[in-house]
Amino acid sequence: MQLVLHNIDKVLSGSLAEPVLDVDTIVVDDGQITSFDAGSGSGSATVIDCKGMTVAAGLVDTHVHPTLGDYAHKQQSVGYLERMMHGGVTRVMSAGEVHAPGRFDADSALAIAAGAFYSFNVFQPAGMKVHGGAMLFETDTEFAHIDRAYEIGMRIIGEVGIGSLKDPVRSGELARHARDLGMTVHMHCGCTSDRGPGGDAHPHFSADDVFVVQPTIASHANTFASLSDDDIDRLCGPEGPPFVEIVQAGGTRSMLRVVERLKETDSLHRLLIGTDTPTGYGVTSLGILKTIGDICSLAGVEPEIGWAIASGQGAAAFGCDGNVIKVGAAADLVVLDASLGSVEDTATDAIAAGEFPGVAVVITDGAVRVTGSLCTLRARRVADIDVAA
Repeated sequence: MQLVLHNIDKVLSGSLAEPVLDVDTIVVDDGQITSFDAGSGSGSATVIDCKGMTVAAGLVDTHVHPTLGDYAHKQQSVGYLERMMHGGVTRVMSAGEVHAPGRFDADSALAIAAGAFYSFNVFQPAGMKVHGGAMLFETDTEFAHIDRAYEIGMRIIGEVGIGSLKDPVRSGELARHARDLGMTVHMHCGCTSDRGPGGDAHPHFSADDVFVVQPTIASHANTFASLSDDDIDRLCGPEGPPFVEIVQAGGTRSMLRVVERLKETDSLHRLLIGTDTPTGYGVTSLGILKTIGDICSLAGVEPEIGWAIASGQGAAAFGCDGNVIKVGAAADLVVLDASLGSVEDTATDAIAAGEFPGVAVVITDGAVRVTGSLCTLRARRVADIDVAA
C-alpha cells in the first residue's frame, strides 16, 4: 500500500549534509520512501494533504532507560514511550536497563539486557523503534559477557559507571573490547546516580575518566551535577570522544556550553540529544523537542541543523541509517506546524523562538501512528488524510 504526502512547504531531511530538501511530495511504498515525484503515486494510495506544513525526519532519543514493555519502574509510569511518539520521537536508544529490578552481577546484567533486546525486537510501542538491551558493566564482567551480548545481537553498552564497576581502567579495557566489536559505548559523566554503596567508590566521573575509558559517547555532559567548565571544554575538544551528548534532564548552562564549544570548532556533527528518560526528573514526552528549541533559541543553532542532530545524526551514532528523508529510507516522518495561536508562522520559526511546534501527524514504516499529538499544542493546520479503500 502506498502513502503519499503532498502540499508540503518544507522538508527537514535529518541530514547535516543537506538539512532542507526542496520537495513538496513524498511517496512511500511498503514502508520506504520511494520518490519525491507527485506523478509516481498510485490511485490506491493513502494521501495526506499537509496543507503547507513542514515534514521532518522522525526524532531519535539517544538516552533512555527502558526495562520491559512500555513501563518505567523509576516513575511507575505506563505508556511513556507511546507518549514520546506524540513528541515526534520515532526511535529511542537504551543507555542501560538501569531500573530493572534484580541486577546484582555480570550474569544478571547480561540476562536483563538480553531480555530487553529480545522483547523490543518484537514489541514496538505505538510503532516506535526501541533499541533495548544495553548491558551494564559490573565488577565481575568479563570479555566473554560482551562477546555473548554481541552474539545475541546487542550493539550497545549501557552507561559505563552506572553498574557496580566504577574503576575507569578496567572499564576502559572492557569498553575498548566492545568498541572493537563495533558496539556503541555510553559513559556516564558527572556525579553518580548510584544510590547504593557502590557510588561511594567513585562518586564523580570526570573528563579524565572519559579519556581513560575511551567510550563512543560522553553521555549527558550537562547532567544536573555536571562536569566542570574545563572538563566540558576538554571533551568537546579535538581529543574528546566521537560524540558528546546533552540531555533534557540536565543543566541548561552546561548544555549551552557544550553546544557553543562544538559550534566554535565546527563540530556539531559530534553532538547528540537525549532525554535521560525516565529519571528522577520525570518522564519527558516532549524532551527532545524542548532541547532542540533550547539550542536553537539560546545557542543560535539553525532549526534544520538542530533537527538533523536530533534525528539522522542520533541514529548514525548507533550504526543505524534511519531517521533521514531520502529515497530508500524507512518512512519515519513527522508533520508539524507552528501551534494554533502562535505568533510564529512556521514550525521552524517556532523552534527558532524556543516554542514547541504542534505535531500534526507521526508516521513510522509508512504507517500513520499519530493524528494530532496528545502532548504538544494543536498544530495550526490539520492535515487531511484520505485513506485508500
